[in-house]
Amino acid sequence: MTQPPATSTGVRARLAELDLALPAAHPPAYSYDAVTVWGDIAFVSGQIPRRDGEISHRGVLGVSRRPEEAFEAAQVCALNALAQLDDAVGLDRVARVLKLMVFVASGPDVVEQPSAAEGASQVLLTAFGSAGRHARTALGVPRLPADALVEIDLVVGLHPDG
Repeated sequence: MTQPPATSTGVRARLAELDLALPAAHPPAYSYDAVTVWGDIAFVSGQIPRRDGEISHRGVLGVSRRPEEAFEAAQVCALNALAQLDDAVGLDRVARVLKLMVFVASGPDVVEQPSAAEGASQVLLTAFGSAGRHARTALGVPRLPADALVEIDLVVGLHPDG
């Protein structure tokens, strides 16, 4: 089954089927751009699980958080990344998700980072269908900014503007 090209309205409708919604894009806290576009590639800066300006999932997988919570945190991060893309270029310009990097604050013996990353992957697949399939890296790190449980960044290919 082929899905039509992504549009902001279509992405929002597909996400609503999972009871998910795009938040407002949150401005960067420091001296960087939330999205940098170079030619037909957009790089989305690291997104943490922020809802309504607050970090929704803090802590460390395997210490204070369970795998299901890391999965949810990754979903929130992916929604924030999509909100940044929508704000910067519009979701209708997304031709393909190319690369997803997922960082999970993890205890020393934790190996479930790919399970956490799946939360973000599923959001992207729901949002863009087959164009949401991507290469992925999932890494465990000792800590993340603001004590966030998960942080992601994205690289996407864009349709030409205009």
